[in-house]
Amino acid sequence: MNIPIETLRQVGEFPKIQHGDLIVQLGSCFSTNMSHWFQRAGFRVFDNPLGVIFHPIPLAKQVLLAFGHEKLSGIVQKEDVFVSYDASSVLYGLDEAGLQEKLEERLAELKEALSRANLLFVTFGSAHGYRLIETGKVVANCHQQPKVIFEKELITAETMLESWDEALMVLRKVNPHIQVVFTVSPVRYLRDGLMENSRSKSELFRLISLTKRDFTHYFPSFELVNDVLRDYRYFESDGVHPDSQATEFVWDFLRTELFSFDTNFLIDEVIKIRKMEEHRLLYPDSGKAAEYREMVKQKRESFLSQYPVVAW
Repeated sequence: MNIPIETLRQVGEFPKIQHGDLIVQLGSCFSTNMSHWFQRAGFRVFDNPLGVIFHPIPLAKQVLLAFGHEKLSGIVQKEDVFVSYDASSVLYGLDEAGLQEKLEERLAELKEALSRANLLFVTFGSAHGYRLIETGKVVANCHQQPKVIFEKELITAETMLESWDEALMVLRKVNPHIQVVFTVSPVRYLRDGLMENSRSKSELFRLISLTKRDFTHYFPSFELVNDVLRDYRYFESDGVHPDSQATEFVWDFLRTELFSFDTNFLIDEVIKIRKMEEHRLLYPDSGKAAEYREMVKQKRESFLSQYPVVAW
């Protein structure tokens, strides 16, 4: 397949990163999929501390919450657990105080990570947001609460920009060296309809163009899946989520753009050892199997002693 690399490179130069750098990933499920590839390649990654979140406004709020420029929204009881409108349902507590403690811990971790990170990778999923009527705030997750308490809205790029202007200002003040890479998730939100999905994605593209700074960049995840692959064979059976082949395809392009030759050499070495560790042994309890595991262990330890910047 011929990739229109020159066309995709028109989005601009990407920051070069290397092993030892700290990468923070925030956003939709596609960002978590990409975190898997970063981690497998030996990078330090801090991924979605409040869970997967799709909308730009709650994502910007995470940054502001971490540095004390926003306050947590209300906590709501769902059956016998408590959840937050600022986080996904993976973050819950058995009582309100327990959830509050978890949220504060995760935000403290995010603050620490963003203060030291070399790269913040943000994946926007949808511009369709749900406002809690009581507060007028866009929530990160509705947690299956009654629809009547929310207003669904296709939020404009200009409105979303208000949150991201502040988040970028705060972020850059705290960490003058951080680089921010925005991308749009190739996931299709078919529940909104194809036309509405297209309108939503267009607002996300407009938002990213409006956030342009000398430290912000755009990575074409959406284009790689939907304009280069252009085939439902690269999606899961639901026709919505890109499959492992598609995410690997994006990763391969990312490797050529964000990593130097030396970094890619280290990635190849890391993957070789990981594949040796993952090799399925025919007789796992045999002496030969024990010898093989010890050989791989020594190889890994030798490699890490030579390249301590690689995370395992």
